[in-house]
Amino acid sequence: MDSKDRVELFLKFQNQNMSFEDISKKLEIKPATLRKTLNRNGYKSNKGIYVKSADESQISFEDINNINEGKKSIKGKAKGNNTTKDVSKNKKNNDKIERAKKKKVATPKRDKKINISQEDIDKLCEVYDWYIQVKDNKALKPKKLSNKKDIVIEDENIKDIKSVNIRVDKGTWEDFERLCSNSSFNKKEIITQALKDFMKTYKNLL
Repeated sequence: MDSKDRVELFLKFQNQNMSFEDISKKLEIKPATLRKTLNRNGYKSNKGIYVKSADESQISFEDINNINEGKKSIKGKAKGNNTTKDVSKNKKNNDKIERAKKKKVATPKRDKKINISQEDIDKLCEVYDWYIQVKDNKALKPKKLSNKKDIVIEDENIKDIKSVNIRVDKGTWEDFERLCSNSSFNKKEIITQALKDFMKTYKNLL
């Protein structure tokens, strides 16, 4: 007797209000084995009465096969759609590559012709000859301009020298020494010129 026959007999005896233990004795199987058989065939106990369960886990093999076939069909369609998209995408990429190649092909540039007459050539020769003559002339070379202004000394050649001992303000003397260090003249020449400029300002006192 297979499990389906046992289930049918169980249902028949259950409808006759037989107890579960009596039915197991009638079928000559243990109660635990009978419960496993009922559970495998989708029957669950509801207040002591075994009824067909509507649980999704009890779907028949035929239903499972139908579901699997449906999934395969959906995957096949999706794969076909993806293949179509890939072909379209590849075509667009190829078109872009072809356009880029066409842009890279540089069109040959036409040489611009310059019309030079014999008169223009003669003038250029004259300018060149003039440049050869004057290129070494120092008078035509621009003088280097220095951003640093120096002191103007009227007479750098001081013949008669007078040594004196004077007292001056310390800060003034420090500034004077800094001025002398930034000048191309020495202290003797700078002091002499400073005294001359001072006396010119107050020449009415001489």
